[in-house]
Amino acid sequence: MKNSFLTYCFLAVLASSCINDSFMDTYPKDQQTEGTAFQTYENFKTYSWGLYNVFFGYATDNRQTDSIFIGDYEADNMIKGVYGNEGKWAYGKVKAEAESKDWDYNYIRSVNLMLGNVDKSSMSDNDKKHWKSVGLFFRSYKYFQMLSKFGAIPWVDKVLNENSKELYSPRVSRDTIAENILADLKWAETNVKETGDGNNTINKSVVRALISRFALFEGTWRKYHGLKGSDKFLQECTRVAPLLMQSHPNIMARYDEVFNSEDLAGQPGIILYKAYATNQLCHGLTRMVRTAESNIEATKDAVDCYLCSDGHPYTGDGKDIHTQFRNRDYRLYLTICPPYTVKVSNKTDWTYTDNPMDREYIDLMAKISGETNHRLPTSNFKGFICSVQPHFKNNNKGQAWNATQMGFWVWKYYNTHTNAINATGVCTTDAPLFRVEEAMLDYAEAMFELGRFDQTVADQTINVLRKRANVAKMEVSEITNSFDPNRDKSIEPILWEIRRERRVEFMGEGRRFDDLRRWNKGDYVNKQPVGVYTTDASSNKVKVTGGPNGNEGYVYYFEQPSGWQKHYYLYPLPLKQLALNKNLKQNPDWK
Repeated sequence: MKNSFLTYCFLAVLASSCINDSFMDTYPKDQQTEGTAFQTYENFKTYSWGLYNVFFGYATDNRQTDSIFIGDYEADNMIKGVYGNEGKWAYGKVKAEAESKDWDYNYIRSVNLMLGNVDKSSMSDNDKKHWKSVGLFFRSYKYFQMLSKFGAIPWVDKVLNENSKELYSPRVSRDTIAENILADLKWAETNVKETGDGNNTINKSVVRALISRFALFEGTWRKYHGLKGSDKFLQECTRVAPLLMQSHPNIMARYDEVFNSEDLAGQPGIILYKAYATNQLCHGLTRMVRTAESNIEATKDAVDCYLCSDGHPYTGDGKDIHTQFRNRDYRLYLTICPPYTVKVSNKTDWTYTDNPMDREYIDLMAKISGETNHRLPTSNFKGFICSVQPHFKNNNKGQAWNATQMGFWVWKYYNTHTNAINATGVCTTDAPLFRVEEAMLDYAEAMFELGRFDQTVADQTINVLRKRANVAKMEVSEITNSFDPNRDKSIEPILWEIRRERRVEFMGEGRRFDDLRRWNKGDYVNKQPVGVYTTDASSNKVKVTGGPNGNEGYVYYFEQPSGWQKHYYLYPLPLKQLALNKNLKQNPDWK
């Protein structure tokens, strides 16, 4: 059933009428009085629908269909293979802007408007507690987003007007913001309704999922950025994550169906999702992946980070792509398209070649993915077959779709069952927002940081995910300094493997950049992104690392990065806000 979440994006008129463009702007007078807008349970339920718009899901704006990948191509997982789209942090292209969509006090105000009217309503005490909990959840979600980017920010917990002195408040310390978020979420956890307001709404598990996410981020940020108080947050993560694992003991059987299902309702491990349905709310992600507009591709570094099926790291050189992909974590095949070659006629008809190696991964994908999900050969939204992978944009053989600059095409959101024929956005696969796999990985990491990770924790978390991915179990006793010769030597071997698991599980979900920031590992983006190894650069019209006259080497598109800078860990405050409020101070070293 897709009825609950869809409504949130259409019935937000009351909420949006109370929201203005920025924290510092003058607010319009409310046309409907608060006394009539916030009285009954249904009033608050209707108003809350607008607050769910804070969840991104998959972009409904066709100009932003690849937005989910930003945290991957701004990090070391992927590139956006379009001229001029080098990762802005790695290539020194980021600067302080006049405005920022991340500085979002208009949303804070909309939540505060609801919170300020809970006690004045005619609801029962239990219902008042529930709606206060829902409001605190949404406010905490937004404050967490802003804290993670800007650090210290103003704290506003009531509705302001044009005469409020708080409009010109200075930034409150990170400690205060983080403590307020945690306290609000713990209050909400205690008082929110166990099952929320029906299917796919804010409930106790959703609140706990946000506590787990926030507590891990804040705890590790503090540890690796030299701040006090990390253990308090890490302990909160280890408290709530097991509760989520207990209430959601299973995960979906197939990894790719988490991201390519028409209906996630009732699916194991799904805590909250954004639903899409024809003629109600649609997105364009599936279509984008199946067109020539797909410019998202993985780096060799990302491909090589996936384990082999025996549970050991891949240590090859990648010079033979068939060997590079052989006997690897299933999540690799379901995220980055494996190699194949077929013969195509009449655009939609195909046959095998005479080389058995060309069909190796065609046969494999038929075993591990559903018929309308990740099957080879791939096709565009019209059903036209792509004859080969790797498939280069500059040598596309008349098949412009499913092509890349460097060879590793990302197809995580590829399927042939959702409608993708219309460029206006008609795709209807649901987007997971919180899933228990995240709680598992949060728990594993937090337990290690607290010195409590052992084989039992590995079996409860990482090994559950590895079973689905056809990877041998993590044996904690085997992970020594020599386990992965390519690891960052400043990271303990077991923590390196825990972080690896997080990287591959969330590959293509935009998580990587924030993980690097909280780990104080932004310099990972300093590596030049390269792709497949080719022995025929001239025919494929690509550049390779072998030099300007070389015909053999790893394919690259962007040059060597200029390098990560220390002040990048915090985003710059928008210049307009600094001009309006002289009590705000810019983050260090931003000009």
